[in-house]
Amino acid sequence: MFAEDPTCNYPETITVTNLPAWAIHNEDSKDFTIPETGDLSLIGSYTVTMRGEIEIPDDATMTTFSTMFVQYDFVIIMKPCAVTSYTDTTRVTLIEYFVSDPMLTDGPYAFAQNPACGYDETVTVSNLPAFATHN
Repeated sequence: MFAEDPTCNYPETITVTNLPAWAIHNEDSKDFTIPETGDLSLIGSYTVTMRGEIEIPDDATMTTFSTMFVQYDFVIIMKPCAVTSYTDTTRVTLIEYFVSDPMLTDGPYAFAQNPACGYDETVTVSNLPAFATHN
């Protein structure tokens, strides 16, 4: 992650601040994991600060130390889910009702987002006869 020049192998302390709760800092592999989520409220930009520190002995007695550090910011961008297709997976083709029959519930329909992003869906029904209702 950070490099010493020359390489002295001083122990390194890594500090990550402002990391969103849903992001994971993997200290061993020195990278980050963002688990799969469908939470649309997370869409946005997040500035994270990374700091690496080493303690360098001031002299051969190793009783006092000076801190060297490098620090920088990086950004995590949570982008909206990109729907590549929106299709009717079940279509209403015909609803037949015979007068005086018991109440009829028919005409199932469904739409699908690909990938399934969970965006709100508005269904508009036009030209529905007055005696029929949309559930």
